[in-house]
Amino acid sequence: MNHLDRVAGEWRARADDLAAWVMTHLVNRTDVWGRYVRNKSEATTRAVTAPFAAERGKVSLDHDSLRKHFRQSEPGSQLGIHSASRDRASRWMAIDIDRHDPDDQYAVSREGNLAAAQGWRQLLADRGLDPVLMDTNGIGGFHILVVFAEPMDSFTVNLFADRLVADYERRGLDEKPEVFPKHPGADSYGDWLRLPGRHHTRSHFTRVWNDEPYADELWLSGEAAIDRLLVTRPATAAQLEPLGITRPRRTVCLDFDGVLHLYRSAWRGEAVIPDPPIHGTAAAVARLREQYRVVVHSTRCRTPEGRAAVAAWLREHAIEVDEVCEHKPPALVYVHDRAIRFRGDLDLLMTEIREFRK
Repeated sequence: MNHLDRVAGEWRARADDLAAWVMTHLVNRTDVWGRYVRNKSEATTRAVTAPFAAERGKVSLDHDSLRKHFRQSEPGSQLGIHSASRDRASRWMAIDIDRHDPDDQYAVSREGNLAAAQGWRQLLADRGLDPVLMDTNGIGGFHILVVFAEPMDSFTVNLFADRLVADYERRGLDEKPEVFPKHPGADSYGDWLRLPGRHHTRSHFTRVWNDEPYADELWLSGEAAIDRLLVTRPATAAQLEPLGITRPRRTVCLDFDGVLHLYRSAWRGEAVIPDPPIHGTAAAVARLREQYRVVVHSTRCRTPEGRAAVAAWLREHAIEVDEVCEHKPPALVYVHDRAIRFRGDLDLLMTEIREFRK
């Protein structure tokens, strides 16, 4: 048995343990995930967001899917996980230092990338965190992963990571590394990062830097690498908040017409918003945003023109919100002028619907 087959067997044997660890500590959302799809006839691999559109809402990322990823010994079907939940909270942060072509004479060397990665890993360790440095492709591509004990606000995680790597030129890199989470937009599922394990194109399994002092072996592989991953110490909020990484604000979702927009005029289409705000709206929304993430979702938001019109109207009236959403987001509460709260009594609900008056 050669070295690659032996390492593959060790990852395969620990697939259940690894899947449970990822599900507990890394998965931010289960409705979408990343996947590498192999075209065997062309010997090419492409990255896609899974599941395909027709299956979304019907299948979810689960333990079995993750287990299959860790059992893979051939390229293709490797998985990645999104770095933020739908309400912009993250269970981890990562730095991705790329090196795709070992023959590119103009690219930073493997040793140069490693020196930069080790510098950032040490900075994180000096701040009391437990960063995991991983050799992801065997030719100078590295990931640095920090796991959190609870979901943290994605914006502040991104801000911290982005500032951390701002000295990339001083460290000898030509390009700023990618950091995760990024800034997923209203029309995007956000970014995802490949999980440890078999590389999706190269004959390589993730190796983990041995951060034990005076270690004889610098890189851990197979069983030893897996053991190091599984004992990663999650960073607590008490450790993260002094670094500017805060707990997420819970989301309040506001309807637009009749809640923000006075809506005295008749409906003229998604992009036509003729009336002023309800009195005191700007100040009330500002107070809400001191404690909550405030988003707007409306029938108008079903088209790009409608979302653009809502955003422009909010700017015109100096009403600042966190997002104008295309789809209804997960939220603590939904504020709507034509809503009835369901209290678990269907007969009462029917009565309230019949008696409803705007």
